Amino acid sequence: MQSDPLLTQDELDFIQKIISKPPQTRRPSAAPQLTLGERLSELLSRLGEEEQLSLDTHSDNQHLSFPLQLIQDEQSQSRLELGAPLIFEQGVNERPWRLVLPAALTLLDSGERPSGLLALELSNNGMLVEYAETGMPAKDQLLQLLLPRERRVQLRAQLVRRVSKTRYAYSLRTLHAEDEQTLRQYLFEQHSEQQLQTASVG
Repeated sequence: MQSDPLLTQDELDFIQKIISKPPQTRRPSAAPQLTLGERLSELLSRLGEEEQLSLDTHSDNQHLSFPLQLIQDEQSQSRLELGAPLIFEQGVNERPWRLVLPAALTLLDSGERPSGLLALELSNNGMLVEYAETGMPAKDQLLQLLLPRERRVQLRAQLVRRVSKTRYAYSLRTLHAEDEQTLRQYLFEQHSEQQLQTASVG
């Protein structure tokens, strides 16, 4: 007796479509959804109780890991929702992908005043900042990163090293789950834009 494949061709095509689709053409408020067959739904329900599920893609020396959440609607129909991915660069060691920001981003302190720090590069766990004031910036800070479209990310930043006279590397950790999702979404949008630009040049 032939067993059903884990994902049908339609489901695989749908996943490929949402990965390659530019973010501005998607509805920003709606998470991508995938309707599941009954057998796959049962399997994922069992797995989801014990493990965190993700959809991982590898291409061009990059690894994208999309978190998957199993959702049941009012009619007890199950579907998967894809969250914004973690993005990694692959090499000798895999490390978080770093975005060289198109324009420096302002960081506010815990009192919502300018901290004197400007973010120049950003990943999901670190950033390169410029500090033009005298002396050294604080080693451990609670900050708010101001993103385009009036989005904010609350984070804890810890000084890792001084890179040059005015530049410093910080590790970062978001304070809330929604901050983590906002940061991931912003990085994914920028990553997708860069991929589209590279494809159009090529």
